[in-house]
Amino acid sequence: MLRRSFLTSLVVALAVTPASLALQEQKPDFSQVEKTVLEELKETNTPGATVAIVSGERVIYTKAFGTSNVETGAPMTPDMLFRIGSTTKMFTATALVTLAEEGKLKLDEAIGKHVDGLNPKIAGLTAHQLLTHTSGIIDEAPMYGDHDDSAMGRTIRSWKDDQLFTEPGKIISYSNPGYWLAGFIVETISGRP
Repeated sequence: MLRRSFLTSLVVALAVTPASLALQEQKPDFSQVEKTVLEELKETNTPGATVAIVSGERVIYTKAFGTSNVETGAPMTPDMLFRIGSTTKMFTATALVTLAEEGKLKLDEAIGKHVDGLNPKIAGLTAHQLLTHTSGIIDEAPMYGDHDDSAMGRTIRSWKDDQLFTEPGKIISYSNPGYWLAGFIVETISGRP
């Protein structure tokens, strides 16, 4: 787990820090990243993975490790597509906290201050509650319905009291919709879908 956290931190740091711009002008040594990936695959009995590191708007490193199909032994390739799933939660949290650091919202204020048209109980939630899974919002992950840029806002604004199964702040309970709402706050404040 520590290695996975280190690798995730390394990839995120390389992708977002100003120091990463210097990488565009020199050929970095990714041997430690490769060693860590191979150790993690072995330790977790994971058949394969791909790694990409982005600096600025350029992909500066890609490599595939292991197999994509344990039955056939087909190798992984750097251009394979994967469902990103809950990995987006760390990006959503980073974006929301960055907006807070920029003074565009406070993590402990009601989100209704930034998003219009919400059910009053939903509007009273805080970004902190959403990010820490303490909002009391039910969990579901339907993969149907509209997926255009305005779909998330329409869905969130249609939520009623029954979207909350408990009082906010009382318990920790994983909630995909809570992160949809966190992402929608980012969209609303930034003005970008």
